[in-house]
Amino acid sequence: MQQILREHQTYPPNVVASITSWEVWKTLKGKDLKDQCDWVELRVDALPAELAPEQVMEFRPDMPLLVTVRCHEEGGLRRMPEEERFSLLRAYMPYATAIDIEIKSMRHGRELVMEAADRGILVIGSTHDFQITPGVDYLREQEKKARAYRADIVKFAFTPCVAGDIQTGVQLFKKPKGPIAVMGMGPMGPVSRLLYSQLGSCLVYGYLGDREAAPGQWHVSLIKETLRNLGPILR
Repeated sequence: MQQILREHQTYPPNVVASITSWEVWKTLKGKDLKDQCDWVELRVDALPAELAPEQVMEFRPDMPLLVTVRCHEEGGLRRMPEEERFSLLRAYMPYATAIDIEIKSMRHGRELVMEAADRGILVIGSTHDFQITPGVDYLREQEKKARAYRADIVKFAFTPCVAGDIQTGVQLFKKPKGPIAVMGMGPMGPVSRLLYSQLGSCLVYGYLGDREAAPGQWHVSLIKETLRNLGPILR
């Protein structure tokens, strides 16, 4: 994973299998999924609230683990106060290779981010828009904030509404300040994820099982195989 931090652009990107189903997670115990993905993302906000981290980790696959407790406003599946989300992230840290925290929450989560850094855990600062594609200046300002709060990777997820919105994501690859992950959601999500992966997105998210974790995702095995047969786009 440290290669991601040494090089802003890598190809192929790391394929992240996002898990939002407790039933799917329970089938993964001890499995090596490297033929399908490189990381597994556990969406803790999608799990039954009564489960303790120790119970959940009994079923952990033999893969690098990204832990996310997404806020409801950016697609989280369970409403909970910010402090509760931070507490859950902290509880899962001993098992994590990386954590994801929304950029808008990073100011209040400074201690959490510092603790992750001290443990050698990568921090992804993320922003999500399920309605539109924000302007490139706004997104670059979000990257600036995330870097100031010590994000190792900045993740941009947005919804292209017209073909021209795809170009907004393309512009983010012009002199980023560090590794970035860029992806579209919705009907144009699949083509955007493929394009941004070829341009240098360090992560591409897909799903395991039979249900998308976000609109516009590919199944991880399909995106991984597709990227093997393509190559980077030189700019």
